[in-house]
Amino acid sequence: MDWYGIKISVDGNEIVIARPSESNGTTDQAYFNENGIVPPSPVLNVRIDNLKKVLSGAFGIDAELRVPYGGRYIQAGSKVSFRNFLAYSYQDQNTIVAPNHLFIRPTDGRYQEAIERTFRMAIGAENVDTALSRNRLAELERKRAIQARKNDSYARSANAFAEEVGALSSEAHLLGVIDRIPESYEEMIDVLRELVQVPTIPNDHKREVERIESEIFSLTAKNRQLRAFIDNKPAYAGVLKETEDSLKPVNAFNSQAENIFPSQLANEVIARLQRELSDIKSSLRSRKSFPFLEEVKNIFEQNERKIQILREELSAIEIKQPIRYKPNDYYRYLGRLEAKLDIYRQGEDRPVQPPQDGLDDSIADLQRIVDQNEEKSNLAKQGLNRLINKRLMKLPLKGYNNFSAFFSEKEKLIHLHSPDFSTVEKMPDVGSASNYLYLHVSCFLAIHEIAKTRSIPWVPSFLVLDQVSTPYFSSDGKPNDDIRSLDKVLTELNQFVIDMDELGGFQIILLEHIGKEHWTSLNLDRFHLVDRELRDDYGLILEAPDDEMPAESRQ
Repeated sequence: MDWYGIKISVDGNEIVIARPSESNGTTDQAYFNENGIVPPSPVLNVRIDNLKKVLSGAFGIDAELRVPYGGRYIQAGSKVSFRNFLAYSYQDQNTIVAPNHLFIRPTDGRYQEAIERTFRMAIGAENVDTALSRNRLAELERKRAIQARKNDSYARSANAFAEEVGALSSEAHLLGVIDRIPESYEEMIDVLRELVQVPTIPNDHKREVERIESEIFSLTAKNRQLRAFIDNKPAYAGVLKETEDSLKPVNAFNSQAENIFPSQLANEVIARLQRELSDIKSSLRSRKSFPFLEEVKNIFEQNERKIQILREELSAIEIKQPIRYKPNDYYRYLGRLEAKLDIYRQGEDRPVQPPQDGLDDSIADLQRIVDQNEEKSNLAKQGLNRLINKRLMKLPLKGYNNFSAFFSEKEKLIHLHSPDFSTVEKMPDVGSASNYLYLHVSCFLAIHEIAKTRSIPWVPSFLVLDQVSTPYFSSDGKPNDDIRSLDKVLTELNQFVIDMDELGGFQIILLEHIGKEHWTSLNLDRFHLVDRELRDDYGLILEAPDDEMPAESRQ
């Protein structure tokens, strides 16, 4: 086999698509003919990417139709394609009896997100117009939110800079660059800009300042010592008193000089000591006179006058030279100031933008459309539940008589509610492979009935079911005692195809291993066995009489 192809009828027009077999190698091209012509030897005439666009258009997928909101795997604004709806047309052997998922590929995050984004479209809760309105609404709201964030960011930046301008002005004043801190914000900006444009050129005065400060420190240290001496007069007087006491014996010596020291030299010494004792007594009696005290006080006062002169000289230098720190500090400040002013100037060049004219009105109009569609969505989901329960009347769940099924859009599962709604049985807890088969079949037939009834173009009119007999056959291929439950499924599938004849036809493809004699005994007139290679007129789709709809179920 060199080529594989398919002919599709869409709105009365036939489309032929063919691809080379794998033995001929992989290719990104295919054969396409929009007039239904099958050539003897096809040629590659269209790229696969372009063919996807053609198929999307043929099945009603608008080129502007995009995912309105993103997720972990699918970005907002991603295009919706025909492939997104194939999830509603296939149930593999494991999925068809799965207790915790309804759709295939449950671990494929991107695949599951695509189902979430297209589910409402599949059940007719959303059409191209409403989907585009939702997309446009999301786009406008995103645009408005972005602009609001920008305006808010500009406002915060302006407020933050206003506070920073005050800090920069204070720092300039501390540096001595400006005489006072301006009162108004505008005046601060003007003064700071002037500093950048006409900076103060600092002189090297550090050495002179250090010299004066060093002299002030030295004189202050000396005066501390002199002050300590002056303040310690009582202690010094105590020493003199002790000296006086030690000299008192001189009086006795002096009164009996001839008897004690009968020599001229001794008498002269005693007389000298007598005079010193008199001087000490005189000093002790005087509160103002003290040895060296007046001289110490004079030195202290002279030092104080020198300190005052030096401080005045230092102040004069600082007034003449406003930079109180070394030049490097000043230049670093100027660099920061210039950078901050540049940022502020850029912010002034990007003024706050008002909302675009009519943006809020457009959002309000689209929101009304979306809100109205939300009501439609609720009705569509109620219709889905009604059809699921209609199928379950013919495919009754064991152990759940009179329970009602409700589809959970968020979980993509079917839960069961008791008649009084007091009990909810979650789908994973329902139990029994047969029950799960019934739930899966009922759900997917309901989805396709809605699609056919409402003429939803993007949902394919076929359903592939793999091994619906799984719950009813043992590993050795023999049927169990519940084989009649399988018959109910086969009968329901056959009847579904018949019911869909009035809506344009439908095809169910069963991949099964049950014997032909089993399903033929049930008189299922829409079942046809396909058990050999598809060639010529033999295939999944049989030629229908002119007065019959081409809607068959195939096995």
